[in-house]
Amino acid sequence: MKLKKVSSAYMYLIVLAILSGIFLPVACSPVSNEEVTEKISTPSTITATTSMPPPTTNTPTPVTTTTTTPVPETTTTPAPDPDRSAAYIYELNPELTPVNYDSPALLLPSEDMGQEYIDRMTFICDSPTYWLWPLELLSDGKASKQIWTGPEGTMTLAYQSSYHILDPYDYTQRSIRDVVAMHPPDILIIALGINGISFMDEEYFSAEYMDLVTDIKEISPDTIIILQSIYPITHQYRYYGSITNAMITEGNSWIMAIAEETGCMYLDTISVLLNDEGNAKDELMLNDGLHPNVEGLTLILDYIRTHAYVEKQG
Repeated sequence: MKLKKVSSAYMYLIVLAILSGIFLPVACSPVSNEEVTEKISTPSTITATTSMPPPTTNTPTPVTTTTTTPVPETTTTPAPDPDRSAAYIYELNPELTPVNYDSPALLLPSEDMGQEYIDRMTFICDSPTYWLWPLELLSDGKASKQIWTGPEGTMTLAYQSSYHILDPYDYTQRSIRDVVAMHPPDILIIALGINGISFMDEEYFSAEYMDLVTDIKEISPDTIIILQSIYPITHQYRYYGSITNAMITEGNSWIMAIAEETGCMYLDTISVLLNDEGNAKDELMLNDGLHPNVEGLTLILDYIRTHAYVEKQG
C-alpha cells in the first residue's frame, strides 16, 4: 500500500512536469522574423521635449570697415628771397643809402606776370616815367590812358595837393584827387620824387608823399597802391651835384618807410639801372642823363612784371 502511494505522488510530479513542458515553451518562444520586421517598420510615437539649436542662417554679419582717406600733404611754398642783385653796389659805394631787403613792403621776385599785368596799371609820375608814353612802350601807344602827370609831362611832389594833372580821358586839367575819383585805378604806381629831392628834407618830402597816398587810399580803397623808387641819374645830368644818387637813394629809403607805414608795396626799380659806381648806366639813359631810354624803360617794365604784387604778400 505504501509503495502504491509513492507511485501516485511520483506520477503526479511527472504529470505536472509534462504539463509545464507543454506551456512554458509557448510563453518563452523566440519572436519570429516576421514579428521583428513588423516591430521595426512600425514607428513608435515618442513625446519628448528637446532643446534644438536655433536655425543657422547664411546672412553674413555686416563688417564695419574703417576707410582712411589719405590726407594730402600740405606743401607750403616758401616765400622767395629778396632780389639782392644790387646789394654789392651799395657795399662798393657807402655814400649810397642801401635798400632794406628785409622790409615787408619790398616786392619780391615773382613769375613773369606778362603784359596783362602792366595793362592793369596807372602811373602818377614825373618825367622819367612819363617817357613810357611818347616812346609808346604801353599797350595802346600814344592812345594810352595809363600816364597821369602834368600837361608838360612832369610834376613836382611838393605841389601834389594843388597841382592839376591832365586827365587822359578828356584832356581836361583836374586835381589828382578828382581824376582818381572819376577813374579809380586797379593798380596805381606812384613814381614821384626826382623833382623835389634837391630841396625837400625828409620831413617835408614824407609829409607830402604821405598826404597823397592816404588821400588816394580814402578816395579809392580798392586800388592797389605801389610806391616806386626814384631812378638814378648819370654825371651827364646838367644839375648833377644839386641832385646826386646819394640823395636819390636816401629819398628811396623815405619812400620805403612810407610804404611800410601805409600798407603799400615798394618797387626797387632803381636796382636795374645802377652801375658799379652807383650811378645810372649810361647805355640805359637818354643823353640828358635824367631820363631812361627805351632799353632802360623796357628793363624797368620787365622788373615790374617779375616783381609783381601778389595778394598773399600784399
